[in-house]
Amino acid sequence: MKYVLIFLLSFFAFHAEIEAQTIQKDSIQVLSLAEFEKMSAKRKSKILDVRTPEEVAEGHLLGSTTVNFLSPDFSTEIQALSKNKTYLLYCRSGTRTRKAADAMQKMGFKHVYMLEGGITAWKEAGKELVK
Repeated sequence: MKYVLIFLLSFFAFHAEIEAQTIQKDSIQVLSLAEFEKMSAKRKSKILDVRTPEEVAEGHLLGSTTVNFLSPDFSTEIQALSKNKTYLLYCRSGTRTRKAADAMQKMGFKHVYMLEGGITAWKEAGKELVK
């Protein structure tokens, strides 16, 4: 009986976490490669690479600005940005992008988007990188 109770509690906790992630994902729009490229051409758009400097050195998107999500200065650097611009975020696969985008939204940024699949998807599509 004890194991059944543990199983049920684990199942409901897992289900609640999945629902919360789904709701959270709906708050930040995820862009396909084509949508990301189209939006990055607009003047009000700014591309933010939220990876570490070591990762950025391996290659990054042309015109991107690095704001290391793992840096203790991340919040300070983000607060210095204009909230009137559109921000297009990417990392390696999307995990840090999601967290960075959520943080930006909580800080009052209204136009925050993320690249589906991150720079990994960008590379797999044969898109250009700058070193």
